[in-house]
Amino acid sequence: MPIFYDVMPLEVRLRTGVYVEALSLHETKKRYSDETIREWKGALEEAGNIRGYDLQSMRNRGEGEFAKQVVQDVLVALKKPYLVVSDCLVGMDHHVGEIMQRMGTQIQETRIVGIYGMGGVGKTTLAKLIYNQLSPDFENCCFLSNIRETSELYGVEWVQNQLLSGVLKQNSPIIENSSEGSKMIEERLRSKKVLLLLDDVDSEIQLNALMGKRDWFGEGSKLIITTRNSDLLNYHEVDYTHDLTCMNLDQSMQLFSRHAFRRESPLDEYVTLSKKAVDIAGGLPLALEVIGSLLSHTNKERWDDKLEAFKRAPREVQSKLKVSYDALDDWQKHIFLDIGCLFIGGDVDTVIHAWDEDKYSPRETIEFLQHLSLIKIEKDKKLGMHDHLRDLAREITRQECKRRDTNQRRVWDHKEAFELLKTRELKPLKFINQ
Repeated sequence: MPIFYDVMPLEVRLRTGVYVEALSLHETKKRYSDETIREWKGALEEAGNIRGYDLQSMRNRGEGEFAKQVVQDVLVALKKPYLVVSDCLVGMDHHVGEIMQRMGTQIQETRIVGIYGMGGVGKTTLAKLIYNQLSPDFENCCFLSNIRETSELYGVEWVQNQLLSGVLKQNSPIIENSSEGSKMIEERLRSKKVLLLLDDVDSEIQLNALMGKRDWFGEGSKLIITTRNSDLLNYHEVDYTHDLTCMNLDQSMQLFSRHAFRRESPLDEYVTLSKKAVDIAGGLPLALEVIGSLLSHTNKERWDDKLEAFKRAPREVQSKLKVSYDALDDWQKHIFLDIGCLFIGGDVDTVIHAWDEDKYSPRETIEFLQHLSLIKIEKDKKLGMHDHLRDLAREITRQECKRRDTNQRRVWDHKEAFELLKTRELKPLKFINQ
């Protein structure tokens, strides 16, 4: 809860004022390393982006009333768990309202809700908003973040221990195996009304270990799951699944403008460039935030260069999306890369014959990729893929070619394919004319 006392959030975000001057002075005197100053800048920008208390906006109430309001709200917050979310949110109200209605907040029944979608689409943010709305009504709350990554690093038993410690507010005995942990969760929590958020679940093993059955928790418990794999939600007693998709054009422009300009719409002289940025992001909130933040510190004359550079190598976005790709087996990766490089827009029933049935099980694999939100199948049975996932598939193909020092196995640019045919002795390749 940042308190902006005689300083505006805009200044803390390093747009103007004493913080900019102070940091410039530090840079000039060279008393601290460039890395340290970069960390300071990042911390200030992060603090400035959190919704807090701004004395300037409450001047009409006086400093005494301002201080009283802050103290009251802090005391309330200390009594309940609260998850920090950005104040630059757009288009979430509809999703929150729909999920809250399905949660049955006025009904004393245990409810389980699953939120799924591709990486970077805002699943965790949405789940946090739901959690914050529900938490005042619960004494026993627990938020387990990054379950996929935590389980890989420390094992699912460590996450089970986090769950017990978080709800019981005490250190639990060390759990040596997941079966033992599941039994302890069931025995110790079945009488407690629990609010539980399981973030980024990617396997049935994790769900079984943390919430095997709804009667593991007391009546009236509310459980929220976020995952990239909608198929996982079919294995459990989930009452409602919510498909979180990319933003529309208006929402994209608003979110981009909040990060790039700290306002609801772009400045007049930036409208055309902003439309280009939004088009590159493709409605993906993560990409809109990254591009907007990148350009907020950039002179207008350099926007085109920055956008082209991002379009060629959106590393921060691709690293987030690549998590889903890395979880695939070799045959699933092969089909994902084929679709991303060659078959976008192709008819499913026709394209299916490109792969050996016995080796690749293409129909099952395509269905699985769809559950992971890695591909889409349109109403006319055409294969589709988000632009950033397409670019990820093609970048992976390029990198594989460099590592193996062999001819590229998939060629999607017809001009490049023509040049290869003219100049090289080729091994068998797959081509597509766009």
